[in-house]
Amino acid sequence: MLPRKLFLPCILLVLGGCGANPVTGKNEMQIVSEQQEIEIGNEYYPYLKQLEGGDYVADPSVSEYVSKVGMKLATASDRPQLPFEFSVLDNTVPNAWALPGGKISINIGLLVNLENEAELAAVLAHEIVHSAARHGAQSMQRDALLQTGLMGLSQAVEGGAYEGAIMQGANIGVGLITTKYSRSAELEADKYGIKYMQKAGYEPEASVTLQQMFVELERQRNVSWMDGLFATHPPSEERVRANEATVAQYPQGGCSGSS
Repeated sequence: MLPRKLFLPCILLVLGGCGANPVTGKNEMQIVSEQQEIEIGNEYYPYLKQLEGGDYVADPSVSEYVSKVGMKLATASDRPQLPFEFSVLDNTVPNAWALPGGKISINIGLLVNLENEAELAAVLAHEIVHSAARHGAQSMQRDALLQTGLMGLSQAVEGGAYEGAIMQGANIGVGLITTKYSRSAELEADKYGIKYMQKAGYEPEASVTLQQMFVELERQRNVSWMDGLFATHPPSEERVRANEATVAQYPQGGCSGSS
């Protein structure tokens, strides 16, 4: 058996899929290509939107507004070339989610609880990072590794079965939006989301006040929030402190806007 410290490098050598993360710059396994990310987003976005309540059509200007804010942030992101798309869903459960390839949705149930445009920017920037930093793609890669089995990985890659395992994992559509991100992924999404907010002209402090609100709601054990946003994006005092430290690196001032 290979020593533990040599195991992952050998896997990467077999797969030939190691590269720098486009947001963090860290080396990582990259088996899901950018084109595959885009294909997954395009294929499952309409289905998952419908599954989660469908587009909010009572007031089309709401979706236009959210899309305008989202595209402003996407342009400031590390992957502006992705075909970003933003939608508001007719679902009263407070939630927001992102698919690979830049497909992002926010429920009306979350939107109506935000105090201003800067808090909306904080939510959308966080989700943009999940797409841009390949958090969903990384989750799919881990699932595909388990499905394929490490012992047969070399043969699977040679026969194209590994790619099939990735795409088969994507077929579990709802899993793409119910994955609970790791602690490090959540902290990354907060950190770089604040960067995008500041670059787009929004007040980064909103990321702190928003997280403080989430922590208080989590303490109250609000069922709607626990079943919605907090199921996949758990708030914590650690995230509040981390956001405060990140915000302190940027000059004060920016756009807060109105709710």
